[in-house]
Amino acid sequence: MLKTTLTRRTQAASSTGAVAALLLGVVGAGVSTDSQAIPGFARQTGMACAACHTTFPAINAFGRAFKAGGYTLVGAQPLIEGENLSLPSTLNMSLISKLRYSKTNGNTDAGLDRGEIVWPDEAAFLVGGRVSERIGFLAEIALGGATEVEDNGDGTSSGDTNGLFGFKIPFNVGQMGNANISITPFSTDGLGVAYGFELLNTGALRSQRSVEARTTLSAAQSLGMGSGEATGMAFVAHTPEFYFNYTPWTPGWGSNNMDIGSGFAHYFRGVYMPAIGSWDTGFGFQYLTGDAKPSAGNVKVDGWVIDAQANGEAGGMPLSLYASYGVADAGSVWNANPGDAKAFAVMAQLGGLLSSKANVFAGWRTKDNGKVNNNRDRAFTIGGQYMPAQNVKLELFHTKESGSAINARADDRDNLTMLQMFAGF
Repeated sequence: MLKTTLTRRTQAASSTGAVAALLLGVVGAGVSTDSQAIPGFARQTGMACAACHTTFPAINAFGRAFKAGGYTLVGAQPLIEGENLSLPSTLNMSLISKLRYSKTNGNTDAGLDRGEIVWPDEAAFLVGGRVSERIGFLAEIALGGATEVEDNGDGTSSGDTNGLFGFKIPFNVGQMGNANISITPFSTDGLGVAYGFELLNTGALRSQRSVEARTTLSAAQSLGMGSGEATGMAFVAHTPEFYFNYTPWTPGWGSNNMDIGSGFAHYFRGVYMPAIGSWDTGFGFQYLTGDAKPSAGNVKVDGWVIDAQANGEAGGMPLSLYASYGVADAGSVWNANPGDAKAFAVMAQLGGLLSSKANVFAGWRTKDNGKVNNNRDRAFTIGGQYMPAQNVKLELFHTKESGSAINARADDRDNLTMLQMFAGF
């Protein structure tokens, strides 16, 4: 089956993600661009993409500093300056797109055993950078304001129509001891509450991860807590070694669930990022709680995730390790089943291949979806990436699923193969 679809989000930015140099982050968010990297940031800073990224679009320590600074660092571009004014002479914009081919197995009679081409998958303009010395911004705009299609993470897509699907304005308000204090109002159609502020590459934020296969390699993405509509304000204390984020928010975006009514939900995020020998590491938790009360009724937001990452070398080759475990409470917005949903995921990624342009990765995820029966599934993913340029990436991966939840599927589908090209200009 051949299908052409224009995706609403290039989750490339968000990040979300994203970070300084080419930040192809964010990515970030489902809906918003899932690849979190913005070539416009490379133009603003005058730095190559690799200055901010480990395995692109995952970010390194310098990328974290750029993002935590609210995208305000400049280098290559001249500034227009005056009293209470300091902004680049150029408004930096990027075009992000993906070309994707996916193949699933399944019930041939139902037409599920097929291949699908999506072009462009997540096409968007990303505009962002410095507003002033202490203020930055990031906006994500669907190409042509056309159909926004969400990659569901399993080789299928869904969506609706809108133009602007992500926006945030980080304000660096000052210092408290050694910590920088920032406030970021934000709204996203699919990257989740972590869109306000996130620095790890574990999938806590949808657009900020090192590989495309998000739901099988991240607990937060598997459970849905790292994605979805979100509007709020992130209050952050940050140093190079830790950050703490408190965000009052509502699971809404655009005109959906935006009448706050009598209350917000609450998001807490803490991360410790020590250097252990030659390894750059991060250990964190996410805690979501409360009942958001939009005019349409209460929305229960309860769950938590612990996650960790480590970037270093093995045999002289770059190695990245990721692990996460999470629980989405029964009856929450992410889990309508009678029992708590639980997921555990690990992944390893080894680079330095083919003149340092290629890497390979493998990961394992297990999940209990909280149902009384047919509640468990496992997923094993293996793949590789090749980057002919720092802002162009080819990725091929295969996921095999098993378990009682998979066996109960009416479509008999249990594996997915995907080939994708990602490019940012």
